[in-house]
Amino acid sequence: MKAKTIATILIIVAALAVPAIPAPVGFPILVDLSHKQPLLGLDLIIRMVPEAQWYVLVKTPEEAQALPASIANNAVVLVGDLSKIDLEKLGIVMVIFGQPQAPPSPEEIAALAKWFATAPGRALWVAADSDYPAQGGPQSQEWANMIMEAVGAHLRIDYASAEDRISNASAGYRVLGFANVSEIPVLRYGVDRVLFHGPGPVAWIDDAGKWHKLTPTEKPANTYIIATTSPRGEIVKNSQVKLPNAYQPGDRGAIALMAAELIPVKGGYSVVLLSGESPYGAYQPIATWMYYGNMLSGPRFIRNVILWATGYMGELKEYAKLATLPDQIRSEFNALANQLRSDVDARLASMESTIAGVTSTLNMALGLAALALMLAIAALALSLRKPKAAQETVVKKD
Repeated sequence: MKAKTIATILIIVAALAVPAIPAPVGFPILVDLSHKQPLLGLDLIIRMVPEAQWYVLVKTPEEAQALPASIANNAVVLVGDLSKIDLEKLGIVMVIFGQPQAPPSPEEIAALAKWFATAPGRALWVAADSDYPAQGGPQSQEWANMIMEAVGAHLRIDYASAEDRISNASAGYRVLGFANVSEIPVLRYGVDRVLFHGPGPVAWIDDAGKWHKLTPTEKPANTYIIATTSPRGEIVKNSQVKLPNAYQPGDRGAIALMAAELIPVKGGYSVVLLSGESPYGAYQPIATWMYYGNMLSGPRFIRNVILWATGYMGELKEYAKLATLPDQIRSEFNALANQLRSDVDARLASMESTIAGVTSTLNMALGLAALALMLAIAALALSLRKPKAAQETVVKKD
């Protein structure tokens, strides 16, 4: 009995001696490398957001061993797939699923969807490609759309390619997309153009299953365009594996290359981001800072997207205040202009009333003066006629 008691005490002491698992110091982000995504640009992205606790998912121990120190020393490396790791236990608030070159399994897609729908305030960035049959092609577009459907998003990548005749890096398919037109103002901070190397166009699907081009005037609720081509963008077709649903070859205009959609989740919202090019990996990722002599905003842009999507915001909090100033100034100016216009109208109305009164009085005075003048003239005429009459009478008496 005594031995059992001592053993029980030892177990309790041992349990108390086990340190509690500390909460992550940074906000936890998982980057997927388990679907044959190249590493290009990932080390830069990790350095651009040092506030995050980075997790990198690879498929095999061999892939983990092959990671360069610039990634392995700055992230927690996980081995497996999205269906086998516990995203909840890790406290992951954002998953970045770069342009895949191998298909996600149904179990992985289900695990992502479950994690996404468990609580509000989460972010999922899914990247695809053009339909050019190289690093991703139509298959990566289809895999991205499968994830979009699973999480309940309306956004889709259409089965085509977007090019740009004027905003490019020496070739139409090397699109230099405009991120400074983002419908999310804070994402414009410090940003001009970013590289979308051979991107797919972003479209959307309605509840009836009909596809549409994503434009500022035609889009679902809670959806925001983040980056576009110039107005000289053009749709081209490189593969006949799958036909486009919203865009057609030869379509021109400012084509959506990246967008965000807020998805209702348990009384709040989570955000899904869909881009026609990958932030890392691919042939040449969005993270690129210069391409063919064109200085780009890739690193700054990706930091902005991550800060906004996770809700951490960082320096964007202050920029958000500045971003609202033009609208505030415009609103106050319009209010003052309307007040001034109202005051001027009121004073003009008062002056018109006064002038009308003065005019009426003046008209009356003029009328009386005219009457007096007429009476005076009549009196004068009468006075002039009386002596003549008297003279005529005297003459007749002689």
